[in-house]
Amino acid sequence: MKNLFAAFVILSTIFFSCKPSVDEKEISQLNSKADSLSIKLNSPQLKAVNAELLKDPNNPELYNKRSTVYIDLKQFHAAIGDALRAIKLDSTKAGYYNTLVDAYFAQNKTRQAKDLLEIMEKKFPDNTAALLKLAELFYLVKQYQKGIEYVNKALKVNENLAKAYYLKGSIYRESGDTTRAISSLQTAIEQDTKFEDAFYDLGVIFAARKNPLALEYYNNTLKVNPANENAHYARARLLQDLGKTDEAITEYETILASNKNCESCLYNTGAIYLEIKKDNKKALEYFTRAIAISPNYVEAYFARGFTYSKLKDKTSATADYKMCLQLEPNYAPALQGLKELQ
Repeated sequence: MKNLFAAFVILSTIFFSCKPSVDEKEISQLNSKADSLSIKLNSPQLKAVNAELLKDPNNPELYNKRSTVYIDLKQFHAAIGDALRAIKLDSTKAGYYNTLVDAYFAQNKTRQAKDLLEIMEKKFPDNTAALLKLAELFYLVKQYQKGIEYVNKALKVNENLAKAYYLKGSIYRESGDTTRAISSLQTAIEQDTKFEDAFYDLGVIFAARKNPLALEYYNNTLKVNPANENAHYARARLLQDLGKTDEAITEYETILASNKNCESCLYNTGAIYLEIKKDNKKALEYFTRAIAISPNYVEAYFARGFTYSKLKDKTSATADYKMCLQLEPNYAPALQGLKELQ
């Protein structure tokens, strides 16, 4: 309540300011700090907006613009300061408040974000961005019904909001109602045929059921964004689960071509060679590469130890099983493996 009152006092001061401006001393201090940051961070975007502000120091749009640049650069304190200045100069623009909310979110100041959003709800009742941010906040704290209520408020303003249906789908999915989750996510895609996250989440839902339809959703995700590594990995994992192991290996190798440190890709490929292709030496190669990348990878040590045991290399198998126990005492598979070697 105290935080809400403080926010109200600050914003009330902003709302009733008459022809506000930034004084020359403040301009000088702001520009000096911003120029230092642009040099330190080597940011051409920051340098460009600083130059614009030198010419037009009372332009709220430029402070809002610089605030978004600061958010991207993770300079959250400066971002909050510029967003507040934009609002001080023009308290009628909902977008400036949204930028301030984004800065609070980025700094994990969820209480301040919530207080500001509730003020926005009263000042800008038809601002769907604020309503959806409130819905997202309630989703994050697992107050799902409140989240749905705010999504529905946004949809009353604009029934074609893809993000609203996506958020509703996320809430339903998190709360265990996958039927409604699927319906909402599919509606999000109907509203925006390039909604990458909606395609991906539908893939995850159907993959959990081992439903090949998931492949279609992952493929659509990759059509929107061919560089989506999560979608590549999820697709590879599903192909592996569906028994399409050659395709899975190809997908894992595609990921490794751009990210040689994908230890789970190496581990899963090793598992295919070990369990399906019965190629112990090839499996050994992949498990060893996974361990080289991630020296604390317990499962990889166990898998390599098991592979060594199949190759009749008792000494190496014992060493790997003992490494498992160093990393995770009482690791049951390793204890069983050592017992079987005796």
